[in-house]
Amino acid sequence: MEKETRSFQETLNLETRDDGKTVIKGMAAMYRVRSVNLGNFTEEIMPGAFDGVMKREKRNVVGVFNHDTNIVLGTERAGTLRLSPTEQGLGYEIDPPATRADIVELIRRGDVYGSSFAFTVAKDGDEWTTDENGGHLRYVRAIEGLYDVGPVLTPAYEDTSVAVRSLDKHLKTHRPALMLPALRRDAKLEKALRRFLRQHGRKIG
Repeated sequence: MEKETRSFQETLNLETRDDGKTVIKGMAAMYRVRSVNLGNFTEEIMPGAFDGVMKREKRNVVGVFNHDTNIVLGTERAGTLRLSPTEQGLGYEIDPPATRADIVELIRRGDVYGSSFAFTVAKDGDEWTTDENGGHLRYVRAIEGLYDVGPVLTPAYEDTSVAVRSLDKHLKTHRPALMLPALRRDAKLEKALRRFLRQHGRKIG
């Protein structure tokens, strides 16, 4: 599966510890939160979607800014990124290096206020249905790969190209059968049609 990104607004804050160091805390993903329109569909991440990833050994998710691997804030390998599944979703904590004080300041000022994560969906890990308005709705039930989490400047942005292709595939394999309306015979109409055809020299059965 190809990589996708999702973001959530207003899930980011800072915490200053007793030693004076700052910790970035946020929710990378929220369960059962209906997304905005992502391009002809909406989406919800379901509870348990991260279970398989969290059980995986030697996992090394990276904490980055704006999904930019050139701006590393922490890593699981070094213990400077910690993931914490909760009933609400997937939380994270990052111990940013002193060299990233500018990003910390942007979060403190409110310029940066969202969190995001990059992932791949497991095979058969999503389900397509329709919402209450008849639109396409995707439930993400199992995530195969989790690559990075962290603060983002523009949480409204979503990379949905992979999901759109998944929707297209779903539509191609689940097109509803064409239902023709039932036709009710009308004796008076049939009689009138037969009379008209006889008057014009047409043979009828």
